[in-house]
Amino acid sequence: MIDSEYSQALPVMVGDYRYVQFVLVGCGGTGGFLSPSLARLILALNQGGKRAFATFVDADNVESKNIPRQNFVQAEMGFNKAQVLARRYSLAYGLEIRAVASSFEAEMVKPAWGKLTVVIGAVDNGAARTEIAKTLEINLNYQVPNIWWLDCGNQGNGIPAGQVLLGSTDSLTLQNAFNHPDTPNFCVNLPSPSVVAPTLLMPEKEALQSSHLSCAEMARLNQQALFINQRVAAEAIEMLAQLTLSRGLKRFATYFHAGVG
Repeated sequence: MIDSEYSQALPVMVGDYRYVQFVLVGCGGTGGFLSPSLARLILALNQGGKRAFATFVDADNVESKNIPRQNFVQAEMGFNKAQVLARRYSLAYGLEIRAVASSFEAEMVKPAWGKLTVVIGAVDNGAARTEIAKTLEINLNYQVPNIWWLDCGNQGNGIPAGQVLLGSTDSLTLQNAFNHPDTPNFCVNLPSPSVVAPTLLMPEKEALQSSHLSCAEMARLNQQALFINQRVAAEAIEMLAQLTLSRGLKRFATYFHAGVG
């Protein structure tokens, strides 16, 4: 019988690496608020002897409608979101943060010896998540995964609830999940976010349209709670810190509802 108590959970070990790259895909709601915490994590890793850097990816520019819910100010309107955040935090902390002002493509993630890559999905559509999911195919060539996907999401419809999911493979088995399946000490693989929640890859707009909702009703369903992005970002950075800095992460999914606690 499996003991599912958290106290019995095994930590996730990402293996030995010389440097780590964070690829933040989506610099709007959650991504915008995650970026300053991510910069501090990179700084802490650098101070601890690991070379860490980031790439921010987003094709969109800052608009007036973004200001209440995203980490931007009026003076940044019209500028690309990824470039704004990369410039802001690379200058503030003296870090290596690169910006890509275009949509994410799986080819942007390149494996290298001694490099750990964490692709952080802070997007709200199935097409972008599908592209992120492709990066995990790289792990098929390695015994220990080099690429991890951390997906951030919220429920919408004004409900202050969300989830953060971490994974490395679409084909999790007892044989590839642990260092020693019979007497395991730690996890080496976790199920991909799209395995835990297959609806992440669904085209949301098409799904809503098929339900014959009006444009006003679809807009209402997509409405986010005002402060949900900060909460999702807070949960995401905690999992990232435990994965790469303290290396004591013992979960692959975080769910919360800020309304009911």
